[in-house]
Amino acid sequence: MTNIDIEQPPTPPTAPVTRAESRWQRIATGLDRPLGIEWGIALAVAWVVVMFIGIAVEPAPANPDAAVPLAVDLLSLAQLSLWGVMAVGIAQRRRYTAAASLAGAGVLAVMAIACPASGHHAIGAWWGVQMVGVAALLALSGKALRSSRA
Repeated sequence: MTNIDIEQPPTPPTAPVTRAESRWQRIATGLDRPLGIEWGIALAVAWVVVMFIGIAVEPAPANPDAAVPLAVDLLSLAQLSLWGVMAVGIAQRRRYTAAASLAGAGVLAVMAIACPASGHHAIGAWWGVQMVGVAALLALSGKALRSSRA
């Protein structure tokens, strides 16, 4: 018996299979990237300043005896949870800090709009001050989220 080597035809090289990632997949995978400590500090300071000023200018409720709706309690719980996520993200220097700040600013915007809309407070200059603070938090959070500096 003889050993006959049968030569196999060369196989053409195959290109690696790549899947196009959706925008949301790219965002989600980018949230674990590092975030510069300057951004974490800037977001924390901005939140403290905006909340302090917002509470300082807010007038007494128009109807202090009105029951607080469940939605307000849930929004407040969401806000506190997002602040916790931000604190952990700042300690870990991760980009999800900015995402949590952006989501928190969105919650704050809903609460600020709902306050005079529900009759809890009469609308006034204080509301404009609060909305400027919300806009500043939204802008700063968005900029931090898009930052490329780690």
